[in-house]
Amino acid sequence: MGIDKNLLKRLTLLYVEDDDIISLELSQLLGNFFSKVFVAKDGKEGLRTFLENEDEIDIVLSDINMPLLNGIEMIKKIRSVNSNVPVILATAYSDNEFLAEAIKLRVQEYIVKPIDVRNLLDLMNNIASNIYQEFLLKQQQEELAKYKEIIDTNNIVIKTDVHLNITYVNELFCQISGYNENELIGKELKFLKFPDVSNEVYTNLYARVLNNKPWQGKLKNLKKDGSFYNTDAYVIPTLDDSGEMVGAISIQKDITEELNKKREIQLALMRDKSDIYIRSKEGNLEQNNIINELKYKLESVQLELEHALKNVDKYIYSNEKYRLENKNLKTEIALYKKNSNSHLAFKMTKENSDLRLELKKLKDKLVQVEQNDEKKVTQLKVNYDEKIEELEEKIAQLTEQLDSVQSDEVLLQKLEYWKEKAKMETQRIENLEKQIIAHADKSLMSKIFG
Repeated sequence: MGIDKNLLKRLTLLYVEDDDIISLELSQLLGNFFSKVFVAKDGKEGLRTFLENEDEIDIVLSDINMPLLNGIEMIKKIRSVNSNVPVILATAYSDNEFLAEAIKLRVQEYIVKPIDVRNLLDLMNNIASNIYQEFLLKQQQEELAKYKEIIDTNNIVIKTDVHLNITYVNELFCQISGYNENELIGKELKFLKFPDVSNEVYTNLYARVLNNKPWQGKLKNLKKDGSFYNTDAYVIPTLDDSGEMVGAISIQKDITEELNKKREIQLALMRDKSDIYIRSKEGNLEQNNIINELKYKLESVQLELEHALKNVDKYIYSNEKYRLENKNLKTEIALYKKNSNSHLAFKMTKENSDLRLELKKLKDKLVQVEQNDEKKVTQLKVNYDEKIEELEEKIAQLTEQLDSVQSDEVLLQKLEYWKEKAKMETQRIENLEKQIIAHADKSLMSKIFG
């Protein structure tokens, strides 16, 4: 068998040897294979090292003949605190008394010096393999314990003997059913059957399990208060090492709440279906009313369409009649135009000539009126300019007289009189100018005043 370094590298070794040369050489060699090697030079130091590092040390390799405390005495003291650690003893003598004592101390191996390193590593490899298998087994047992705890916490667990009489129930079962364990131990598994469950269910269950086959299905179990609960059940036979049935175990999951919810959903669906049916009947009645109303409207539209078609026929007839009349009129007009074209042309020429003469007369008259208005406005302007000049001269004379004569009350009154009169005349001239501007032709005014 080859050396599995990976297995040995998982382990820690305690090596006890009083020969310094052998201890140094072998400890260095073993250090290449083990994770760690503790070295002690006698039994007393070896015992102390083990006690200080008990949780870490996996294998003990020790000489027998050592000072202070020999290998057998050291192993005795180690066994008093740890009965499982593997031990290999090495000695230069084949002493039957030591060998018998080593067997009593459950020493795994006994090797003779000088040590065959290859043989020693093979022995240690076997021990390492056993330690690893024990580790795996312990790990699996721990996992199984966890699984059992999970199953016990979340599921009903019932164990029976070979006759399917109850030998164990877990706490969850007692909580759900209301029974305590003592009330059920020794009872048949079918004692839990609710009265309305068919006997065929348990007959089939017993037949399969007693024939070393598993059974799976749904059960309706009796509670202590007479009510029931539903479970999803799985029953399997338990076997001994020879494969013979020694009992059965039933794992059941309480599905009562789940089934109740399903029933509630089914009832709700039934109510919904009923409501839908009622609404559909009401909807059909409403739909029929709508259909009847639409039929009535359709019939009305059809009548209107028939009436419209009749009117269209009338319009087509009238249109054809008017078309023929229009055609006849066009023919008559064409004949009339043909006969009267020359006379009409002469008549229109004469009328146009008369209109031109009339237009010329109106234009001449307009020119004459403009000239007359222009003369009148010019004359009026000249007249008013002369009057303004006369008034200005009179004002100047009066002003001179006023300046040359002593001021007195009479002169002042006259002066005021003439100023007022000049002012009135100026106002009257301005009003006349405004009237002339308002009534005179604009083109004429632009010619006069520029």
